[in-house]
Amino acid sequence: MSDGPSDFKRRHVGRYELVHRLDIGGMAEIFLALERGPHGFERLVVIKRALPHLASQPAFREMFLQEARWVARLTHPNIVQIHELSDADGTPSIVMEHVLGVSLRDLLRAAIQQERPFPIGVVVGLMAQACAGAHAAHELTDPEGKALGLVHRDISPHNLMVTAGGHVKLLDFGIAKATELGVDTTRSGSLKGKLHYMSPEQVQQQKLDRRSDVFALGIVTWELLTSRRLFKRDTDLETMQAIITADAWRPTDFRAELPEPISQVVMRALSLDREQRQPTADVFRRELEAAADSVGLKHGADQLAAFVGEVLGDVLRANESEVKAAVERAKVEGFKDEERTTWDEPGKDGKAPNTGETMPKASLSARVSTRTGLTVKELALAVALALVATVLGGGLAVRVLRPPPSGPVLLVGWPPTVDVAVLSADLEPLRRHLERKTGRPVQFVYSSSYHELAAQLLDGGVQYASLPPTLFVRTERRDARVQPVALKLVGGASGTDGVLLAGDGSGISTVADLKGKTFCIPDDDSTTGLLFPRMAARKAGLDWAKDVSVVKSGNHLQVLRDLADKRCQAGGTYSGVFVNAVTQGIDVSTFRQIAITGRSPQDTIVAGPGVPTAELDALKVALFAFKPVGGESGSIERVTGFVEASPGDYAVLRELISEEDAPR
Repeated sequence: MSDGPSDFKRRHVGRYELVHRLDIGGMAEIFLALERGPHGFERLVVIKRALPHLASQPAFREMFLQEARWVARLTHPNIVQIHELSDADGTPSIVMEHVLGVSLRDLLRAAIQQERPFPIGVVVGLMAQACAGAHAAHELTDPEGKALGLVHRDISPHNLMVTAGGHVKLLDFGIAKATELGVDTTRSGSLKGKLHYMSPEQVQQQKLDRRSDVFALGIVTWELLTSRRLFKRDTDLETMQAIITADAWRPTDFRAELPEPISQVVMRALSLDREQRQPTADVFRRELEAAADSVGLKHGADQLAAFVGEVLGDVLRANESEVKAAVERAKVEGFKDEERTTWDEPGKDGKAPNTGETMPKASLSARVSTRTGLTVKELALAVALALVATVLGGGLAVRVLRPPPSGPVLLVGWPPTVDVAVLSADLEPLRRHLERKTGRPVQFVYSSSYHELAAQLLDGGVQYASLPPTLFVRTERRDARVQPVALKLVGGASGTDGVLLAGDGSGISTVADLKGKTFCIPDDDSTTGLLFPRMAARKAGLDWAKDVSVVKSGNHLQVLRDLADKRCQAGGTYSGVFVNAVTQGIDVSTFRQIAITGRSPQDTIVAGPGVPTAELDALKVALFAFKPVGGESGSIERVTGFVEASPGDYAVLRELISEEDAPR
């Protein structure tokens, strides 16, 4: 192998020798690398390096390095350590410690599948370390000694890593917020983090302090003790309501042998009033340990290490062997870059072209353990975290090189259910996936209205379309050649609830109170936004045409904005949009839910008249194979996959539409 300048650059990031590419994502690539020094010194590190086409953008460079500037100043055994911020070759990189372990999420999942409850002492020891890491972050100061007031805002089992030696590392400071200095790394009014682990004040977008992280630590502790989810409900709206009312069971309700002193400490951390919680994560840690000591429970790293070994020891040993083998291969053969895609020339949309298949790498892959009972797919995240303990701000995926798509463009139309810019960003992973699977170029076309989308489908302007359920039924009536291809899954569900919302001060507490009020709808063909509310009003004895004044907002998010701005007094939408509103900076405290108006299927991907059968079948296979990185695609659409659409999915809806359209 040549040792010329260009070859050296390909094999190195600064002084670090690349061993293996672990992941490539939309913003960065992740490498396992080797640092060498005098007298035979060697150390494995992980390098997160910005993609070339983004590295030249000043705003991106600043965002990329901001989190690292904070965390690099933290030296604590329970926080992933950043060794260096590099700008080699003009490309910003973060060099951090390599940690071999598993995420707490995957440890918990494996324990549940093995029907092996976490020993109480193990939970105490594990969470004591997590609290210690969080407290170190909370105590961080600037170079002049002024407190930053750092709040992690995303403490969850996903962001806690456990090593074979029983050590816990807190990860992912990508959305942390320095409150004391007024430094906010996220857009004002947005909701960041995992919903099921948020504090009441975070859900309500109030000013946060370290006690918000204490609440999250309390949730994680509760779930480890009970092997159950604390605030997970059927819908995001119900989850948010449970959190803001602190609707939490005591852990002893599910684990009778749990000592009462430990239960009391956990429930204090879960207090609705933050003044009643432990004031710091360190106090929470000390109270947990004292409660365990009072009943004679051992809770050290040794107990945690033994439990990790029992549950996932085979996986960890296999991963360690694979890392060693990768290092030896790199020493002999050098860094192999065959799988790199062409990032240096972004496409017209500014995104990296030809990104290929999302999949685990062939080497450094998951090894199925007969003791865990987990599949390769279920272990994918565990292995990724075992090989790269990083402060990632988002999900990354390894991609293999594929030939560019060719042939006629497949045009897929989408309705304006939410803002087009948001919709386009959320659906980009799906568009790329369809290109890879079909081998054809795929273009998503965003219509200005539901009616326009139906017209485009019927006149051949698009071959396929994602139709909301009412629009699908009515379009199918107009032309029987319209065929359902697949039903969208959101959060794993093929249906969604219609909800009726009313603004504060509107005087509306029941459906009957809509009389004489102004009502916002997303579109005339919306199921949850108009059909269901209209049917509910009729059941309440109202004449929709005479008793209710309708304002067309244009999409579901705009309905909520119009409610918040008091453009209307009530509105119809679907349950999932409620949490989406928070992420878009809409003040949800200005309205409340009045009624659930019905259950609707999710949107349906349909084929227009004259689509070739072979092409339709290929698209169907591609849709059914869609498994988004991180489990869902987008923060608003949150598509988790697609399933076969059956006539029964629309039976009730067809009856409602027939009744609605019947002469009166």
